[in-house]
Amino acid sequence: MFGMPADDDGTRDDPLLSDRSWAVSGYRPDVAALTAARTRVVIAVGEESLDVFTGRTSVATAALLGRRPTIFPSHHGGFLGGEHGYAGQPEAFARKLREVLDAAG
Repeated sequence: MFGMPADDDGTRDDPLLSDRSWAVSGYRPDVAALTAARTRVVIAVGEESLDVFTGRTSVATAALLGRRPTIFPSHHGGFLGGEHGYAGQPEAFARKLREVLDAAG
């Protein structure tokens, strides 16, 4: 999936596992700034992505803010219709997005 080999050959030279991704994995959100923001901050995660890196960081960020993440149908690309080989649930995703946006109004 995502062009990575299915078998782990033991190497750790993939860009996702190198120092080139430290800006992502080392990022620490400014909790004070986020909680003080006048706008609504919604931390969302796809239900199928809860146990992957992006999902776990979303859940942890929501917890830092004293909130629960908003769970969207499908996975990290749940809005996709399969045009890229990784079909999500675009109709269910759209319904959930409308629900979240309507709650803002």
